[in-house]
Amino acid sequence: MSQIRTTPFRLVGESTTAPPPALHTGHLAIANENLSASQLSIELHDPRWTLATIAYGKLQEGPLTPEKRDELIKKATRLGLRPFDASLIIAIAQDQARHGRPLEHAEPTLRLIRPPGHPETTWHGLRRWSMAIACAALLSTAVLMLL
Repeated sequence: MSQIRTTPFRLVGESTTAPPPALHTGHLAIANENLSASQLSIELHDPRWTLATIAYGKLQEGPLTPEKRDELIKKATRLGLRPFDASLIIAIAQDQARHGRPLEHAEPTLRLIRPPGHPETTWHGLRRWSMAIACAALLSTAVLMLL
């Protein structure tokens, strides 16, 4: 009998080399950021925690009606939170209540939401005001040129 030579199969594009350094560095940076965020503790007077506690309490009374949800969003804006972030916090509280878990278990997830006064949030508001002033100046100039 003759011997049949077999070669191992491999997937097209499969590489046995290490991933490119940039990809590995990016994944490492993300892992390090997640680790550092998980080690922070949320303060009791933090607006994110305050809103989560209020929402969790209302959920213990029953489901959130649209009116109750709007009330929570208004409270959140008074606390300095964006409506989008407030919706995330309410969803986290709903998830905890739905599964019967204490709100304290949601602390790492709540820390992932941008706190009020974060530089990026402040810059967004400043940018909006700058655009409004620039538009007003252009409109004033156009009106004066027509007169």
